[in-house]
Amino acid sequence: MVAIARQLAKWIDLTPGLACCWLCEEPLEVGEKSFCSVCFADLPRLPPRCQRWRCQRQDLAAGRFWFAALRWQPEVQKLIQYFKFKQMPDLARVLAPLLGAQLHTCYQRFVLRETSQPVRWPDLIVPMPMSKQRWCERGYNQAGLLAGQLGELLSIPVGYGTLRRLQQESPQHRSNAAERWQNMSHSMHCTRSVKGLTVAVVDDVLTTGASVSAAALALQRRGAVAVDAWTLAYTEPHAPPRTTTD
Repeated sequence: MVAIARQLAKWIDLTPGLACCWLCEEPLEVGEKSFCSVCFADLPRLPPRCQRWRCQRQDLAAGRFWFAALRWQPEVQKLIQYFKFKQMPDLARVLAPLLGAQLHTCYQRFVLRETSQPVRWPDLIVPMPMSKQRWCERGYNQAGLLAGQLGELLSIPVGYGTLRRLQQESPQHRSNAAERWQNMSHSMHCTRSVKGLTVAVVDDVLTTGASVSAAALALQRRGAVAVDAWTLAYTEPHAPPRTTTD
């Protein structure tokens, strides 16, 4: 966690100054940015490890590494609900450093430990797509905003429009685990060649892994050599969410 804190210290000033903490809504002290020191310390952070191996559908899970920064707990639910449903797209600048710092530690520690050698960062960041109908309703794609901020922080190009949805599936946060996998089967299309590239798919919440698996398969069909999933939050199997990704 020390490495994560150090990396956050480099980026936290990139977030816009606010009068109040995003979580407790109390006034910020001098030097505090976006969160008060208490709320920032209490964020339910995940250890730097891969979540793919905890997927209950290993037969269908796709992609190389699944990394997430925060546990799906009330504080994180509040932030993501603001981000997605309360017309607060500026939260992307607040949330991206949290995920970026976690990714730095994951690639430096977990990947090195698992492979016994350094692994190159992905060549391209691709946001999880949303349907045209939902984009029109919301006015923005939260995964696209998060990907854009991560691209700036990590100096990795972002491939907007690389993935598209082929069908209008039912909202993921209203579906059970089996329905998620059925909904996402062959639901993604990669619009360009990514031959020889390692790609990172960015989303806000990782729940069953159905969405990121569908995205990974679509990218691999167009030549990606490896696909990693980067999400802000992870919903542990024993704690079903009330609101998750679209």
